[in-house]
Amino acid sequence: GRGEKALAGLSERGGLAEGDTPGYMEAPEVLIRAHLSQTAETGEALQALVAEPRFGVEDENLCTTVLVLLLETAILVWDRRLCTVLAERLVPAANLSTAWRAYTCPARHLGAAAALLGEPDKARNYYHQALEAAGKIRFRPEIALTRLQLCELLLEHYPDERAEALEHLDFAIGEFRDMKMQPSLERAL
Repeated sequence: GRGEKALAGLSERGGLAEGDTPGYMEAPEVLIRAHLSQTAETGEALQALVAEPRFGVEDENLCTTVLVLLLETAILVWDRRLCTVLAERLVPAANLSTAWRAYTCPARHLGAAAALLGEPDKARNYYHQALEAAGKIRFRPEIALTRLQLCELLLEHYPDERAEALEHLDFAIGEFRDMKMQPSLERAL
């Protein structure tokens, strides 16, 4: 919930540190801007970023973490074409939880991409994969975020499953409160 502070921190850091992969500095910046609702500029920055030869989405050396950051950004700016390309690259990592500088489950983002692309059954399957992966390591924030997204999907595409959706929502709200995840709590409420 402190996007401006996060952007300032990236600026203060400067260049790549030893061990950073290409794009690691740029990908978080465009993601933060997308979360700050700077979608027009973010969409352009995202397109410029993935068009660079040293950091194109076809680069086999692009790490999973950067792919997840790019996919999350593409989802936030509603770039369906890029979601399709990035999701295809990320599918082999769906059952993982990443921990290198971006703590998340790729399956949650694959679920969001599938939902954006109009594939609710596929999205639902990915959300269940994310819950399984996050549950194995008791990854509370990721479980809560996944359950919120699953709730949204169920309410939108599976109206007969409203009771289950509300169970996911109640769980997520409680977790967001406990973990002081204010932006997610506001979204859930």
